[in-house]
Amino acid sequence: MNPIVRAVLASSLFVSSVCFAQGAEINMQVDVDDQDMPAARIQVKASGQDGQDGATVKVRGGGAMMDVRVTGGMTTTETRTETRTETNTEYVAPVRERERAPSHGSRDCGTGTDEGCNTRRDGQFPMDASTWRGFYQSLKSEPNEIVREEKAGKMLKRVYLTAAQFGMVLDLFPNEITRLDVAREAAPHVVDPQHALGFSSKWRNSISGSEYTDLITE
Repeated sequence: MNPIVRAVLASSLFVSSVCFAQGAEINMQVDVDDQDMPAARIQVKASGQDGQDGATVKVRGGGAMMDVRVTGGMTTTETRTETRTETNTEYVAPVRERERAPSHGSRDCGTGTDEGCNTRRDGQFPMDASTWRGFYQSLKSEPNEIVREEKAGKMLKRVYLTAAQFGMVLDLFPNEITRLDVAREAAPHVVDPQHALGFSSKWRNSISGSEYTDLITE
C-alpha cells in the first residue's frame, strides 16, 4: 500500500476517535495526488456541540507529514513520517575524441611556406629542413663553380627537392651554361615542377630559357 494512503487512513481513524470522544460531528476533506511523486493533503474539521472547531488534521505527502491539532482541552499532537526514495544515477564518462595522427602538413622543408613540401614524386618526399640545409650549405661553401656543379650532380641523383629548393640551387650557378646542366640533372627529381616553370627567366639567353622549359615539363 502506498505510504501516503497509509498515513491518510491512520490520521482519519485517529481524528474520528478523538471527535467521537468529544461527541463532535466530522466534516472531512481528502485530496490525494499519487503520480510520480506521491503527495496528499487532508483537512478534517470536527465541530463540537458548542459550534466551535474541535479538531484539524493535515497530512502532506512526498514522504508523509501528519500535523494533528485538537482544541477543546485536548493536547496538540504532531506526527511526521518520512519516506525517502533513493535514485541511483550512473555516471558515464564523456567519450574523448581520438587523437588525430600527425599529418604530413607538419613537414618543414627549410624554405618557409612551401607548397611542394608535402608532395611526393616516385614515392619520395623532398628533402626536409635538416637535409636541405646541409645540402645547400655544402654547395654554397664551394668556391669553385665547376667543383660545385660536380658535387650538385652527385647529390641530386639521390635526393628529391621542391621547386623552391630547386630555384635556390640554380641561383648558386652564375654561368648560364653550367646552370642549365644542373637543371638537367635536377629536373627529374623536382616534386612540383609546375611551380618551377617561371624559372626560365633566370636565363637571359632565350634559347637556353626555352630548353629549360622543355626539361621541366617532361
